[in-house]
Amino acid sequence: MRKCVWLAPVLALLLLLAACGGYVPAGEPTGNETLDADVLSVLEEVCETGNSLEENVRAVYDWVAEAITYRASTADTSEGFTEEVTEELAADMLSKRRGACDGEAALMAVLLRRMGCETVIVEGQFLRADGSEWVDHAWVIARIDGSYYHLDPLYGRYYAENDIASYCMAGDSFLEATHQWDREAYPACP
Repeated sequence: MRKCVWLAPVLALLLLLAACGGYVPAGEPTGNETLDADVLSVLEEVCETGNSLEENVRAVYDWVAEAITYRASTADTSEGFTEEVTEELAADMLSKRRGACDGEAALMAVLLRRMGCETVIVEGQFLRADGSEWVDHAWVIARIDGSYYHLDPLYGRYYAENDIASYCMAGDSFLEATHQWDREAYPACP
């Protein structure tokens, strides 16, 4: 009978990791210690080590939809969503738990990037529920398991009769009924 001398240490390590628990994100931190600590805290709270990336993305999306309250505000994004602006908006959203679409999009982008997803913040518009006008808006497109998807918890929560789930990992064809954006400037979503 052959002994597996390596099995006991491997099992001990796996048990130690399970006991310590904790989700370990695949992406890089921003370098802002406070923001990175807050982001890691959220990810550890809502993500599960055994879940797929898609499941954890949905958990983060749901957390943002539930934890963040809309509050009209204006941020200077005249130069676009630079790394600095994105990180400032995300940090503000995490500390206050309220803000507008630009801050929510920045927060989603920072959380998903820390998870290892490529993201871009979309600057576009949404159609008011009564169909009266198009309003400036921001949301995220993220690359998840090799495909691009729209993520807009704010719209699902406040403008789509609380149909939050439909705006998580949505494709272009679904979103085009309520959103418009420069399709040449952003990745196509299936």
